[in-house]
Amino acid sequence: MLEKKLITESLQKTHCPRCGASLEGAKLITITEAPLALVAHAVCPICKAESMITITPQTDYGAFEAEKFMSATAVTYDELLDLHQALKKKNIWNLLDKKEKKLEKLQKV
Repeated sequence: MLEKKLITESLQKTHCPRCGASLEGAKLITITEAPLALVAHAVCPICKAESMITITPQTDYGAFEAEKFMSATAVTYDELLDLHQALKKKNIWNLLDKKEKKLEKLQKV
């Protein structure tokens, strides 16, 4: 479980995708929480835009992974609906584990 101080500090450094304001003071609804991560729904305290955020105490992403995510295309509505359907059947950690195992098999080939 992440410390409240880390969550607060992370929100101060995170900006609303619509208005650019800090998400400090944003209304948060926790979606899922693990020992080293928090996924939450956030509502901007200024413009009330809604977004999903992930807070982790550190990252093991290298420059390649960071660049990959920065240049990624936006998620489509169909992809979001597919994810919603998948989450009805399994929790997110099981889905991520399944995808990781599939990637490991592909890398061995």
